[in-house]
Order: sequence, then C-alpha cells, then structure tokens
Amino acid sequence: MYDNILYPTDGSKGAEAVVDHAHDLASKYDATLHVLFVVDAEHIQSGMVPRHERGEHGEGEERVTGMMKRDEKTAGEGHMSRHNDEFLEAIKERGHELTDAVASELAEGGVDTVTAVREGEPHQVITEYAEEADIDLIMMGTHGRRGIRRRLIGSVTEKVVRISDRPVMTVRLSE
Repeated sequence: MYDNILYPTDGSKGAEAVVDHAHDLASKYDATLHVLFVVDAEHIQSGMVPRHERGEHGEGEERVTGMMKRDEKTAGEGHMSRHNDEFLEAIKERGHELTDAVASELAEGGVDTVTAVREGEPHQVITEYAEEADIDLIMMGTHGRRGIRRRLIGSVTEKVVRISDRPVMTVRLSE
C-alpha cells in the first residue's frame, strides 16, 4: 500500500510528534521514509531575520527555523545581504544535520530512509517533492491552533492538505 512515505520536518515539537507514527508505518509496509527539510528562503530574501525560539517558559532546544521578524536595515533592498546569505547557509546546514540525525535514528530501527533539504515555500516544496519522489503518503504534525491565531499564523500542514493530490496524515501534538 505504501512504498514511499514523506515526513517533512522543521525540528519542531509538532514535527517530532509524527516520527514514531512514520517509523511504524514505514516498518509495517517496508516503505522508504523520505525526511525533508524546507528552507523558506523567501522570508530571508525579503529582509526577514531569525527570531530564535525556545519551548514554553524558555526550556528546550533552540530553533532557528521558527518565526521570523522584519529587519528594517535589509528590508526592501531587493537582494540578500551578506547576513541573510550567511543565515540561509546556516539554516541549510541545520536542515542537513536534522534530516541526517532523524534518518540515522530511523535506520537503527530498520527503516530505509532518503534525506533532502530544499528551498522554497514549504507547502509548495512539500507537494512538489511528493510528486517527484512518487510519495504514497505525506505525514505531518499539527499544533491544533484555533480561531484568529490559526488565521494569522497559517499552517503549512493545512496548506499541504488543501493542495496535495497525495493522501496526508496529520498527527496532532499532544498538549
């Protein structure tokens, strides 16, 4: 039923909630698990810089792939500043480290893996990758945001569910 399963990750708790489910399905169906990290370069090019995030109350591993804030010094220049170029490379490197670590963990559990780091709008890259790699199932985490917060923040998972022609399984982050 499933030969290729896609697990897009950004290292967030929502994405981590999926990995055990992805492992179980890949094991059950002897499927290859594709681990994908997407660098949203458009935010960097438009003068956005990282806001380092921590878990609730400051604990947990720092994520540089989280929310962005506008940098007025580089906004509107129409090109990537050296700072943004360096940041883009750092994010790509973090993506490679993350996908390699996940793939290594999954391989220890007997799952065949493929890793990829791509640039672009996350929902578009995920659906394009799914098409290119002949993915049978996309597995993504969700935070379960509601109301205005969901509308303002948006959801990559929600966009993928709407535009993908592949089945998408969502796993909600436990509270």
